[in-house]
Amino acid sequence: MPHASTHDGAESASAAARAAARCLEAREAIRQIGDPTLQAVFDLLLFQIGRELAKELESDTRPLE
Repeated sequence: MPHASTHDGAESASAAARAAARCLEAREAIRQIGDPTLQAVFDLLLFQIGRELAKELESDTRPLE
């Protein structure tokens, strides 16, 4: 997945990377709620975002044909 460029030409993080960062920030608050089901659903969300990040890395490192 291509990265979006900002107005000054710098690359910004992918949508998946931004989502992962925000989820990791929220994870502590979810833990403090103390609901194991909510924690499990949240961890599943993080897992799926991680899979998307892995796909991005794989496509970024694939040799050009």
